[in-house]
Amino acid sequence: MSGPRKTAIVTGASQGIGAGIVRGFLERGFNVVANSRKVTQSTEVAASDSVALVDGHIGEPATAARIVETAAVSFQVDRRTGQ
Repeated sequence: MSGPRKTAIVTGASQGIGAGIVRGFLERGFNVVANSRKVTQSTEVAASDSVALVDGHIGEPATAARIVETAAVSFQVDRRTGQ
């Protein structure tokens, strides 16, 4: 992939299909912000230079705000445009 790395947000990322989606994005050269209620305790997804983890329920506005802030800080994503 040429140009700046894109960033994906994956909810339900701690296991199963969600963890598989995280791996798929990583294989395609994306950065990933992975979220679930206890993603930091996952045995299938781990933090790295390309993966940021955010615990919390996605239905809570504060969690959603933390995910966006994490993407912006960790991967230099513009909060307004998402790029």
